[in-house]
Amino acid sequence: MGEKAVLFDLDGTLVDSLPLILKTFRTTLNQMNLNFSDEEIMKTVGLPLRDICTQFAGNRGEELFQRYLDYQNAIHDDYLQEYPGTTGMLQKIQEKGYLPGIVTSKRRVMAQRGIKLTGLDSFIKVLVALEDAPRAKPEAEPVLKALEKLKVTPANAIYVGDSPFDIRCGKKAGVKTLGVTWGISNREVLVKEEPDSIIDNWHQLLSFLDITEEK
Repeated sequence: MGEKAVLFDLDGTLVDSLPLILKTFRTTLNQMNLNFSDEEIMKTVGLPLRDICTQFAGNRGEELFQRYLDYQNAIHDDYLQEYPGTTGMLQKIQEKGYLPGIVTSKRRVMAQRGIKLTGLDSFIKVLVALEDAPRAKPEAEPVLKALEKLKVTPANAIYVGDSPFDIRCGKKAGVKTLGVTWGISNREVLVKEEPDSIIDNWHQLLSFLDITEEK
């Protein structure tokens, strides 16, 4: 059968960084006298940061981008933590023979900082960040790049994420997709993307893997 992989989005899936993202955008948008609602901000989570900044600030996008980087760098470690049970889940999927990996639209330096801060770096076998895949989510390239590095076929892989961009990326790459309800998207939003399953906790991921193995 070959190697098997479970790939994860980072923000809103493995780590609770949503308060960090929201506070950073609120502060920097306010500095530039730009007004967007929390809902409008959070709908962009999962896209590359520079693209989001251009969407919000137009020809001032680069200014917003730099302000965002500077402010988030200062408050990052005080606002980031893993979701409960994440470490235990990663240990268990390794015991089941799966290779855990991360596929994120975050810049590599900040993704590495986050997984090191939470201790998740000791479990992750591959990290595909923004710089590694020019055609970012929702395109297939980030997931396919991770599978290439792990030497795993799409048929033997699952991608787990909290946003529509994650589900679309995984489906385009030909892997099974799981949506999680504790991040940016509620169940109703995820259902519209038609993932293979939607989970409310990590125990349900482990059960999904057991069912998949039985087929």
